[in-house]
Amino acid sequence: MSESIISHPRFGKVRAKDLKFKVLKEYWNIYELEDGTIIRVKVIALKISKAIDPKTGEILYVPETGEPLYNVRHM
Repeated sequence: MSESIISHPRFGKVRAKDLKFKVLKEYWNIYELEDGTIIRVKVIALKISKAIDPKTGEILYVPETGEPLYNVRHM
């Protein structure tokens, strides 16, 4: 299992388990600027990690939602 250190505004720096993933679909976001220029942007995930609770060593859950905290490194 590989791990990363991720930063979160609320939880600070925490360990995270790096997850394997496969791309199912990637979409383009298309924006029109005020001068009429069209910009196309595609976000590509490079690494996806699930945060580890420093107190328990288990998955870190967001208290308000009960969902695990994920970090997506992208370009």
